[in-house]
Amino acid sequence: MNTKKYLAMFAHLAENDEIPRSLYDKLLSDVAKSGKMTKSIYNDYLTELEKLRLFDVDGAPFDTRKSAETDGTYVYKHTKNPFWHLGHFFWSTLFKLIGLIGGAIVFGAWRVNGRKKLKKLGPCITTSNHVGYLDAVMTIRATGMQNRYIVAAPHNCKRTLGGKILSTAGLIPLPISYKGARPFMEMLEYAANKKKAKIHFYAEKSMWIDYRKPRPPKDGAFYYADKLDLPVVPMLYCFKSPRGLRKLLHLKKAVIEIGDPIYVDKTLPSSERKKDMAKRAYDATVGLYEKFYGEKMEYLENAECKMQNAE
Repeated sequence: MNTKKYLAMFAHLAENDEIPRSLYDKLLSDVAKSGKMTKSIYNDYLTELEKLRLFDVDGAPFDTRKSAETDGTYVYKHTKNPFWHLGHFFWSTLFKLIGLIGGAIVFGAWRVNGRKKLKKLGPCITTSNHVGYLDAVMTIRATGMQNRYIVAAPHNCKRTLGGKILSTAGLIPLPISYKGARPFMEMLEYAANKKKAKIHFYAEKSMWIDYRKPRPPKDGAFYYADKLDLPVVPMLYCFKSPRGLRKLLHLKKAVIEIGDPIYVDKTLPSSERKKDMAKRAYDATVGLYEKFYGEKMEYLENAECKMQNAE
């Protein structure tokens, strides 16, 4: 783990009052004692965020330099450019193969429970937990060779050759301004209506590495599901203890669980639909968690939370 990057992230979060100063001081003390950032300190950090219900707070550092400028100037579609179509076909096919193989090798995700639910659907929105820098390979493995686009933060689509390849392959950066919202929406409409694709959102927003419990999703994915009149299919990336060679090599062992599609309730006022879908998707994901792990899904509580609940 990159100690310098984590310390910079913790400092940024504390300066912006996203984490308590007491937690920041404890993290600094723990890193100083160990001489570096460790997995144990990281797990303690996520535990404290869970206790404080700070589910939106960043769980890992990322580089925002040369991020896609999705302020209305970013070009999402190149539909009149035949070379773009050729590039999209090549890179999206290559990434499908990488996902199918990489999801199995990197995460050991050979099992995809419920994939038939996706095959029976046309275009839809899928959601999942966000548990690692490479968990997109599990998203690709879940959707198989079907057309698929992944919505991601702008720093994942950098103004570099690699970022260009990712965007050509099907990565859609989120807008950072009101002006960027319209072309973003047009790109989603193109993906759903023209490409008949699955559109994936990491609806928890922030990435918490190897965190197993589902976190409450943000409303964004469900807002677009309502606007596009698409069902939402919740997924959960679950983990079990590795055995044999995977245990020897310290490799993860994941299983992909896919829930039933959730449809927009058109009887509700438009202002309530996204929250209703988000709640039903979250409840479904909790159900996937409890079925897989065989335990009730409960968040840890700190002393303050316990006092509030007691009152």
